[in-house]
Amino acid sequence: MPPVPVLYLIHSLGHGGSERQLASVARALDSTKFTPHAASVVGGFRADEMTGGGIPVWKIPLHSYFGSDTWQAVRQVCTYIHRHGIGLVHTFDYSLTPFGVAAARLCPGVRVLSSQRCHMDLLPSRYRHMVAVAHGLADGIVVNCEELRRHLHEDYKFRASSIQVCWNGIDTREFRRTPEKRLEEVREADLVVGTVGVLRQEKNLAHLIEAFACVREGNGRMKLLIIGSGPEEKSLRGLAARLGVTPQCVFLPSTADVTSALSSIDIFVHPSLSEGLPNAVMEAMACGCTVLASSVGGCPELIDDGVHGMLLHPGRLESLVSALRAVVAEPELRGRMAAAAAARIRECFSIETSARRMEGIYEWQMNQGAA
Repeated sequence: MPPVPVLYLIHSLGHGGSERQLASVARALDSTKFTPHAASVVGGFRADEMTGGGIPVWKIPLHSYFGSDTWQAVRQVCTYIHRHGIGLVHTFDYSLTPFGVAAARLCPGVRVLSSQRCHMDLLPSRYRHMVAVAHGLADGIVVNCEELRRHLHEDYKFRASSIQVCWNGIDTREFRRTPEKRLEEVREADLVVGTVGVLRQEKNLAHLIEAFACVREGNGRMKLLIIGSGPEEKSLRGLAARLGVTPQCVFLPSTADVTSALSSIDIFVHPSLSEGLPNAVMEAMACGCTVLASSVGGCPELIDDGVHGMLLHPGRLESLVSALRAVVAEPELRGRMAAAAAARIRECFSIETSARRMEGIYEWQMNQGAA
């Protein structure tokens, strides 16, 4: 039986966890079973990676859902599906899911999957209803953790059987500890507490700065490293100044070299208030950081508390302060949890494992369509 052509639809193929996940899974699919294609609205460097690996990528001429070019874009998607014999369309982000599902539904015989990679409440309000309708029109919804399956089933009443879990996967050849890459800004520090990601309100990074201020006394060579850009940067810098920790805080912009960033952090803190299955936590685990993460979304699916890291009570500063004090004081505990975390990612959350799970979802969908 020839491989089934699969078309991925996503708004961007630049920076971002979903973008990286799509590119990685597409490259890791078994070529004897599936032939990946991809289309995006704005392109990006992931598109270059994919085309370099022999995966066709093209741009969708779409500027808005309600613009004069919308129907032209729909026709181009349908033409591409017909010309290349696409058997399954998989939309990969909320901003293109309504468009992608609707366009694919115009093509007879094509199976259609949508994705939900974060809590619905985190979607911009103008998209929330459209995405929910699109999920209902799709043949199935792929989520990246069990918590999102529960959320869609219990809070939005989608059938549990229509929601399938494919945990994110990490390229463990790329994400591994490389001490020689430790960033110059923290090279002389005895211990580095830090985080990497977009500086948004729901990430709750004010608690990270407040907790650091509580535990840093008596250790002048301890540093706080915050790598990322976003709307909260000015507020976080102001908080560091008010708490008197600016000399020990290093703020750096977002970087494509995430491995160097994570190899510079000894204790990775993720105090987020809402999550799906955070790539940032998985990457930190793979890179041998000691991870402290809020018990939200799929984090409890990644971390057994006290084994692969520590789980925090969401929004409770005292929980973070207590955990941070413990790991700062006990190097042996840090080392044991960091080693266990890296092993867990290698064994259960590699990109190869994720691709095999995704193939199983696709095979099940194609069998349903043939029934």
